Amino acid sequence: MELQNRTLKFRDSYRAAMQKNYSGFLHAGFVFGVGITLMLLCFSHIKGLSFWELLFIPAAVLLANVGEYVAHKELGHKKRKFAKLFYSRHTGDHHSFFNHVNYQVDVVRDLRVVLFPALLLVAVTAGAAAPMGWIIGKVVSPNAGWLFAGTLLCSYLFYEFIHLCDHLPEHYAITRWPLIKQLREHHRMHHDPANATLSNFNVTLPITDWMLGTLNKR
Repeated sequence: MELQNRTLKFRDSYRAAMQKNYSGFLHAGFVFGVGITLMLLCFSHIKGLSFWELLFIPAAVLLANVGEYVAHKELGHKKRKFAKLFYSRHTGDHHSFFNHVNYQVDVVRDLRVVLFPALLLVAVTAGAAAPMGWIIGKVVSPNAGWLFAGTLLCSYLFYEFIHLCDHLPEHYAITRWPLIKQLREHHRMHHDPANATLSNFNVTLPITDWMLGTLNKR
């Protein structure tokens, strides 16, 4: 009961402090609209794809999955001087707003505490997808570079989509899709304060959780 009261109190204070002109629809529209545009732009440059170049799809997916895990575990749940804002937004805001019982958004404006800040898409594009794609394009082949960059962006969007589905109200039909339902439970267990720093750090497919022994299926 104390946890629930603390969570509800935090929700009230968080919502009261939000900018009046914040729009959850615009936030989601920017992330998915710009993200999908950039991803399709990468894929549009691919011409005459060879079979061996397709190997850069699983390579990018695995890299994104490991990166998701490491960022969540090592930056989201541990205080690092160079990532204070990330820790504050994740542990300070997200885990205070949601627990394993109070797990769903109530209104569209609550998306502010679910989706990453819009500028993170720009940072991922400029700091990871673009430079890594460029290097692979020069060293391996242009197709491999564009495919790798586009797949990284796709993985980022997949994270945002799954995390959004994780916190949607249960009456939404999409929450009953088998994969979504399973990943929602996986993430809900992570929001139990007893598990938050110990297990289920992947939000998308729990590949790295499984590899490193932090997958909790209880």
